[in-house]
Amino acid sequence: MTTYTDGWGNDWTAASTDAVAGLQKTVLNYLGMSVETGDSLKDTFGLDPAMPMAHVLKGYFGKFFAAEKMEAMAVGALADAERVAAEGSVTPQEARHIAALAAWIRGDMEGAIAAWEAILLDHPLDVMATKLVQYCQFYLGDGTAMRNSLARVMFAWNETLPGYGFILGSYAFALEESGVYDKAEVTGRRSVEINPADAWGAHATAHVLEMQCRSAEGEAFLSALEPHWGKIHNFKHHAQWHRALFMLDLGRYQDCLAHYDAKVWTDIAGDYLDISNGVALLWRLQEEGVDVGNRWRVLADMSAARTEEHKLAFADAHFMAALLNAGDREKAETMRTSMERYSHKQETQSRITREVGLAIADAFLAIDAGKPGDAVDKLYPVREKVRLLGGSHAQRDFFDRLLVRAALSAGRHTEARHVLSERLENRPGSRWNWSRLANLEASESNAAAAAQAQARADALMAA
Repeated sequence: MTTYTDGWGNDWTAASTDAVAGLQKTVLNYLGMSVETGDSLKDTFGLDPAMPMAHVLKGYFGKFFAAEKMEAMAVGALADAERVAAEGSVTPQEARHIAALAAWIRGDMEGAIAAWEAILLDHPLDVMATKLVQYCQFYLGDGTAMRNSLARVMFAWNETLPGYGFILGSYAFALEESGVYDKAEVTGRRSVEINPADAWGAHATAHVLEMQCRSAEGEAFLSALEPHWGKIHNFKHHAQWHRALFMLDLGRYQDCLAHYDAKVWTDIAGDYLDISNGVALLWRLQEEGVDVGNRWRVLADMSAARTEEHKLAFADAHFMAALLNAGDREKAETMRTSMERYSHKQETQSRITREVGLAIADAFLAIDAGKPGDAVDKLYPVREKVRLLGGSHAQRDFFDRLLVRAALSAGRHTEARHVLSERLENRPGSRWNWSRLANLEASESNAAAAAQAQARADALMAA
């Protein structure tokens, strides 16, 4: 076994230093969300077709898509990694990566996290282990674990190491998702100072501005960075989604809709994150009274092809919403049946589907059937479990707004008032929160209170 050392001090089994340099370039491209990531991995295989970590990395990339068509790539990569390991020898670090990929493929996200965390104890500068722990914890809805995992390895990082800014961006996001907003903003802005093309760091900072209702500042911040995103893959759509949320909060509905057409849903959109971006934004616009035309159609058609995949409960919830908003109830009901079957499996995401995903699907179906009260009955009891779907606070806000809107539509004023009270305590600067409180007060004939709440909403829009 011959090993060569990368720029972070990790020793990888490889044919040459050039092969390890190719692996490092691939990892850096991945951190930068570059469209060149796939090509750099192909170049690495050209330098060493039997490199164990290159096969593992290919498997990881397949899993990131959370799509059945890419699952075969991940499974094949795992088989190749296991084969080359059996034919020769691998380091303990590489063996743990192979074990982590195997756990992830069989649906055991907690097992994969445990393997990556074991790697990080001995190799705190293993970039892929660091990022993959964050990815899976993100889709378990555990912001505190995300933050702590990054915090445990930050001692090993400094500005002389390749990719340091990207790690700061990852840490900033974990800080934001765990509510440490001031430190998150400082860290996120530093990542962008180091590399203005760091879309993840920009997005982490945007999350802080979203949570703190600093919409005008957030829209300007992202707008200024957009020229640096020329080589960013589909994730740039998500960054643009955040910019659209700022426009929406500022009451710039037509600008938001135009931005959706130009920047959020482009001709290369189509992965699960693109679909969730589209669903969550169109629903918000529609809820504000904006006619979104036939834009649901493409989202529904793409979702219809994925109703039995069940790779992420988060994605399934958005696929369901797309189908129903496009009028495809029969397909949505078929998907609900498939989700029920899947929920009995022994996988991480099947457990999440069982605990909260089915309730959300039932709520969407109830709303589509004109029974918003039934939707409240499904959503309210699982409110504190919705985080298990994963996604960010900003993304899961879709489901919270759905509950408020259903409660208002059903005349369930008690639930509406309690949820709005919580939301206003957490985000008193939210225009939407005050506007919906005004709706609630008006529905109870509290004219003065309604006027006061609407005045707060109007003032925030004008700010």
